[in-house]
Amino acid sequence: MTSSTRSILDRVYLVYFVIHIPVLFFVDLVPLYPKSLWVPASSPLHFLFSLRQYYIANYNDQFFLPPPAEIPSFFPLFAFLELVFHLPVSLWAVGALRSGLSGSAELLLLVYGVETTLTTFTCIYDILLWDPAIVTAAQKTALAGGLYGGYLALAVLLTIDMYARVQKRLNAADAAKKAQ
Repeated sequence: MTSSTRSILDRVYLVYFVIHIPVLFFVDLVPLYPKSLWVPASSPLHFLFSLRQYYIANYNDQFFLPPPAEIPSFFPLFAFLELVFHLPVSLWAVGALRSGLSGSAELLLLVYGVETTLTTFTCIYDILLWDPAIVTAAQKTALAGGLYGGYLALAVLLTIDMYARVQKRLNAADAAKKAQ
């Protein structure tokens, strides 16, 4: 990979993480906030409730329905991973991508990419199994092919890119050892 390609990809990743941080706070982590902060019309973060209602009305994303809706047992775990893994890595990645990635940074982003690929693919698989009487084919296409699909594509790209970078570093270290 040329340094120009690497630089372009690093900018793509930087934009992704800069966008991902507010999405985490305004969408993904909202169910973890005390309901008194975002559900009542008088609450300070009620706009988050309105945003969620808009999203549900337009995309019919079953993962985001309020109780008593049944969400898959894996989804709360994925939300927890967003809090304890995605958020810290995203905050850290913005600085790391601005200053240039080290080998340990590439390794962490490889782990992030693999985890994000697996969890997003799991969500897409589940979406495709939703009852067509509840979620239309058009809504499934928008969710699986658009919203979640774009996220998956970037995670796969990040995984492949970081794997190649880490592999290149390991091969260079192996070659240096053999040359001694």
